Amino acid sequence: MSRWNDFRVQAPVSTTPTVLPKIDWASIGAQAPVPVAIHYQGPDAALPKADVVMFTWTDAEWSAMDHVFLHSAAAGESESSTLVHRWLQYSKGAPSGSGSTPGGPLWGYYQLVDIAHVADAQKKTRVLLFKADAHLSHSPWLEGLVTMVKTIASDAKPRQVYSIGTAGGASLREHLGDVAVTNSGKLQLKLQENLSSGLNGKTFMSGSFPAWGLMSKAEKLMMPLAKVATSRHLEDVLWKAKNSHDEGASALKPFSLHDLMNSAINPDDLHTPRALDYKGTPLLTTDYYYIAEQATDYAALEMDDAVIGYAAQQVGAEFVFVRNISDTLVPTETPDHKTIPDEARQAWSSAIYNAYGLYTSFNGAIAAWATIAGS
Repeated sequence: MSRWNDFRVQAPVSTTPTVLPKIDWASIGAQAPVPVAIHYQGPDAALPKADVVMFTWTDAEWSAMDHVFLHSAAAGESESSTLVHRWLQYSKGAPSGSGSTPGGPLWGYYQLVDIAHVADAQKKTRVLLFKADAHLSHSPWLEGLVTMVKTIASDAKPRQVYSIGTAGGASLREHLGDVAVTNSGKLQLKLQENLSSGLNGKTFMSGSFPAWGLMSKAEKLMMPLAKVATSRHLEDVLWKAKNSHDEGASALKPFSLHDLMNSAINPDDLHTPRALDYKGTPLLTTDYYYIAEQATDYAALEMDDAVIGYAAQQVGAEFVFVRNISDTLVPTETPDHKTIPDEARQAWSSAIYNAYGLYTSFNGAIAAWATIAGS
């Protein structure tokens, strides 16, 4: 499993050895988001109005969003098979596709919360949380993704659109569990279904960037990945990846953890998760699973956001991308200069995502909250 295929409601991702922590909002002078009651009239009914629409995508991201914004009072996590009954389905005008209900209608599931601002608790931002089932790399492709955003925006009338969730690291600057925040995305396409859009190679930038004043306090609420990505656990993750039936497992077998280690995933460097201000630096959106071969100038690597930015501009909304680093830059060669083939690198990248995607998504959801509560 990887960022590319963790989007159906299926068996939960592997998230041992711990669960998501209880959040002590008061420790930084904040309040927990407050759920807003919704008079639900079915999946084809209009969505409620909101100041912000916040999309997330994979099952790991959905579980973290649910915990941070709705169930932070106790430690734990929710499996996607539970969330489909707890969240409200929205499929207004949606085609069938390969989303959470295979063969069923797309778009996704939603909840509504109010976020109190730390500087003035009487001031609140209403946020529509949305688990999206349309993806750039799956039918109905880019056109479907744009239609989803426009349909939701026509109901909710947001002034701002967020996309949050897992991403690949673009350089050794981004450590496992860090969060890249940007207002820009560049689109790189390969699939014929998307190339006809004429958007390949284009970069989209929002005119605004979210508030940053609360972020240093919010970082204290994030989970240090050193708690779970210990050397011993990384060895276990590697052993399981080598002995799985997943593609690339055999290519990974000759390599040790020492061969695959770098500062982006070294447990000694994972004690202090950071939100990284990448204002004006685009992330790279692809319609295929891509991991960098060397350090790049992008904020992160992911698979939907530049299209979200394009669609947001079409409806007159600003946009923000908050991407937690769930799979870090993978070396192309070992310390003794033995080449690590692409199949092995992708297998290791997927194994890291599968083991730690939920925890990194927790950090991303905290950072997204902070940009709103700190405004």
